[in-house]
Amino acid sequence: MAKSIRERINPFKFENLLKLLFIAVATVMILSACSVRQAQKTLLSSEGVKGAHVGIAIYNDTKGQWLSKYQSDHYFTPASNVKILATYLGLQFLGDSLPGWKMAENADTLFLMPLGDPSFMHPEFKYQPVVDIIKNTNKQVVIVGNNQDQFEIFGSGWSWADYAEDYQPERSRMPIYGNVVHFYQSNKKLEAIKPFYFFKDIVDLGKVEEKNWSRSRTGNRFFTTNENNKSKYFQVPFSQEDMPMVKALELLNDTLGKKISFQKQSTLPVTSYKIVKTVATDSLLKIMMLRSDNFYADQIVLMASEQLFGKMDDAALLDSTKKLFFADLPQKMRWADGSGLSRYNLNTPENYIAILQQMQAKFGEARVKNIFEKGGEGTISAYYKNFPGTMYAKTGTLGGQVALSGFIYTPKQQKLYFSVLVANHMSLSSTQVRRAVETYLTKVTKGM
Repeated sequence: MAKSIRERINPFKFENLLKLLFIAVATVMILSACSVRQAQKTLLSSEGVKGAHVGIAIYNDTKGQWLSKYQSDHYFTPASNVKILATYLGLQFLGDSLPGWKMAENADTLFLMPLGDPSFMHPEFKYQPVVDIIKNTNKQVVIVGNNQDQFEIFGSGWSWADYAEDYQPERSRMPIYGNVVHFYQSNKKLEAIKPFYFFKDIVDLGKVEEKNWSRSRTGNRFFTTNENNKSKYFQVPFSQEDMPMVKALELLNDTLGKKISFQKQSTLPVTSYKIVKTVATDSLLKIMMLRSDNFYADQIVLMASEQLFGKMDDAALLDSTKKLFFADLPQKMRWADGSGLSRYNLNTPENYIAILQQMQAKFGEARVKNIFEKGGEGTISAYYKNFPGTMYAKTGTLGGQVALSGFIYTPKQQKLYFSVLVANHMSLSSTQVRRAVETYLTKVTKGM
């Protein structure tokens, strides 16, 4: 019978070999831990992060072990890291292309029910199948609402003072033009405005001199401010004046030059209908992640609610999906909107690791990688350009809050999930904090 390794080696030598092996492994682990602790210390003592609250979680998925944990179970306002959850909802509920509208017809009438598609008549998207349907029909067109909807034009916890900022358009069942007015100007002149419907609402057009555009708090009066800005393109949310579908219908009638009527009911008057699909879901999600588009993110929540409940109820949707998909997270989370504009949102670094792992397992690593922004792209275009590895991540920024979560493929092809959340920093801008996080993650990744 063949002898075991232990029998073939002198017992004394075998015991020494085991000790040496144990020491070698322990040394590597200690050095690795020291390296991570040193990087952690560097981040925590860096300018801009001093005095702030910091949470760090890094998991080595290749080795199946935690690489770093620091206040990883503490709660932070994640800002636009919430869009990771919005992406999950889009992948879960919206299929390969956005279910933009329900369409039904009888002998003389075409009925259309909008399902929250943010691409409708948006200048960014040339593919407009519903516009083509309306233009090409000889039937009376009726837009149908849903009287069971339960959502506000602003999300829970949004800042009321930001009503005119381009990052906070109002939400609606029938978004149109992205629910903003698009101003195009050059040589101190207004060249174009979309939708042209709002041209009549511009106050003192003669003062267009490389200034920002804004809007009155009530009504739709648009004007330039005293702030200098040489940009050629501006977006200002228009007010739906508590009549979202009515305002959208006015804009649609004005643009297409057709008499389109409106009915508010819970279902289409014709039982047999089909879904009109619009842009590819992943394309919209990628745009949303790359520029951190709040409007797209919150409309995704409303669209997901429509698919799950047959009505738009964002609070019910978020509550239900927490129970359906995120009941087993390490910590409970507070989830208030799709964009992260709300300061009611609370989450932990450990939770983001679990969410990212679950996303890749459920929807596929390649698909998720394609949607996330890469180092040197999108909102991190000025960062991680010379990163020792490949990073896919989502940023988050609110006053005093900075977040970055995602996954890294190291030079030695190890896969790391990470989440770094910073709260209550006192830097005048987020740049110092982001550079400190960049330095930290670079040190952690080097050599791995």
